[in-house]
Amino acid sequence: MNAMGNIKVLTKTGINMKVFWASIEYKYNGNPMKGGFVYVFVKANSETDAYERITSEFQNLKLSISVIEFLTQYDKSTKWNSVSETKHYMDIYNSASISNSCVFDTFYAYEHE
Repeated sequence: MNAMGNIKVLTKTGINMKVFWASIEYKYNGNPMKGGFVYVFVKANSETDAYERITSEFQNLKLSISVIEFLTQYDKSTKWNSVSETKHYMDIYNSASISNSCVFDTFYAYEHE
């Protein structure tokens, strides 16, 4: 029997993954005069990996990114304006931490450009 048979090998994609979040302003590909903004959370190996995952997801949604206001690792100790708001973002964080996809908050559309 091979002594290596019971060892689990971790791949690069599973080591030290963190949850990043970003504030994104977007445009609709079919109508570049209309758009909005959204917070997005994603599990990734690095900020660069998070950026690549987010941009790919926006392409799949047929949206173009006009501005990335920030992209950083989410700080779980962040306090929002209320307990319910803090819980809301921790829920999104927790969903992203167990997902291989981007997890979006509410998409807000601009009324006027």
